[in-house]
Amino acid sequence: MRFVHIKTPAGAVLFLVQYSALVYLIISGSLYPVEWYTWIPYIMGWGLGIWALIAMESHNLNAGADVMPGAQLVRSGPYHMIRHPMYAAILLIFIPLVLTSTSNIRIAVLSILSLNLILKIRYEEKRLRNSFAEYSEYSAGTWRLLPYVY
Repeated sequence: MRFVHIKTPAGAVLFLVQYSALVYLIISGSLYPVEWYTWIPYIMGWGLGIWALIAMESHNLNAGADVMPGAQLVRSGPYHMIRHPMYAAILLIFIPLVLTSTSNIRIAVLSILSLNLILKIRYEEKRLRNSFAEYSEYSAGTWRLLPYVY
């Protein structure tokens, strides 16, 4: 089974920036939050991420931003309310980790990751609109990343 489907150079750059940032954040600091209040978003992020993976099912799962051949539009689970819950989960997990082991470089990498996720969302949504006729209707009734925020 293939979990990375990349069709364009832009898709490859978005993928490489995201995963390079994640690897750096993982190896450069704590893997667990220290302060009790940082555990709340951290646990919420893991829960949201696992829920999104279960709802997505393996045949739709793609770490790249291009639509997998034969993919289906997922509207169940967290996708009922948020179009990109896996990206939201990444932010909910890694913001507390950066707050736990703060440095200028880690803050810069988290900022780059956040910007990259926003660009990846825009890139991905163009492809989803082209692949699924019902995507425009679906996107009109859901939040992109965080309810009531974006």
